[in-house]
Amino acid sequence: MFRKRHVKDGNADAEEPVSVVYKTPFPITGPEVQHGGRTYRLVTKADFVAFRSFAKSLDGFEMQYNNRDECIVWNKKVEREPMRIIKVFGILHGVSPETLYDMLQDAMFRPLWDNYRIEAFRIAKLDEHNDIGYYAAKSPVPGVANRDFVNQRAWINAGNDEYIIFNTSVPHRDVPLDYLKVNKISSDTVVRGISKITGYLVCPWTDRKGGHGCCLTYITQCDPGGWIPAPLTNIITTRFAPKTIKTVSHAAVRFLEWLPKQENYIRDWPTFAEPLETQEQNDTISFAKEKWGPQTCSERSSHSAYKG
Repeated sequence: MFRKRHVKDGNADAEEPVSVVYKTPFPITGPEVQHGGRTYRLVTKADFVAFRSFAKSLDGFEMQYNNRDECIVWNKKVEREPMRIIKVFGILHGVSPETLYDMLQDAMFRPLWDNYRIEAFRIAKLDEHNDIGYYAAKSPVPGVANRDFVNQRAWINAGNDEYIIFNTSVPHRDVPLDYLKVNKISSDTVVRGISKITGYLVCPWTDRKGGHGCCLTYITQCDPGGWIPAPLTNIITTRFAPKTIKTVSHAAVRFLEWLPKQENYIRDWPTFAEPLETQEQNDTISFAKEKWGPQTCSERSSHSAYKG
């Protein structure tokens, strides 16, 4: 974890933090901060712009699933990498972008809707837009070990009813590979996974009838580790992706019922807008609106959700 640094008087060696190597598809460019013997970089506005551009673009993505007015799934091959990037786009009718953002941020509400969660907590808050957290999840596939992740997470209210949350895996000394067993939280086998990038882009949405809600772009490139072959992981992830939208959509409805019952509710994340300087064409939304345009009855009856 530490590198030894020779002290000029020659009497001792000092230790300096090791810089974290990020595996995101775009560089993390913010200032350095030190925590737990390592040097991390803060996600700043330039990096949020990079993620937003990444989430809005369809460059290289191939559609795998389409359920009209609900969900579209794409994946993308990455050169010299076995794990594909999975993108999911879904509509949440009657849910404002702000409400969905608050729900995704709320650690108190999460156990009420995340059925795969074993343990989750914040390890360290780096600044108002960055923290490091631990998340352990049950495997959705029988016979496959549970997974856990240590991620640096970043978030921002980007203005214009757009919200961004994303994470990428980083090491931290407080959560070794056997953390769950040592702390007697779970005796089951757990494999440490790696999230190269996993995140949400929340935007406003107006349907063809003038109804308002929000749309969610969920994008992930994740290596679950262990023995699972990459092609099988890609298939499983693509097939499970529509369930992510359904789960979040149902949870948002419950959140609207749950929130008014909470006395002295406190948001420990910034709620004010910090607009990003650039705006990009949202190819994902444009594609969905074109794909879900008016159809004839015969087209609807012959529609197949999964490609092929």
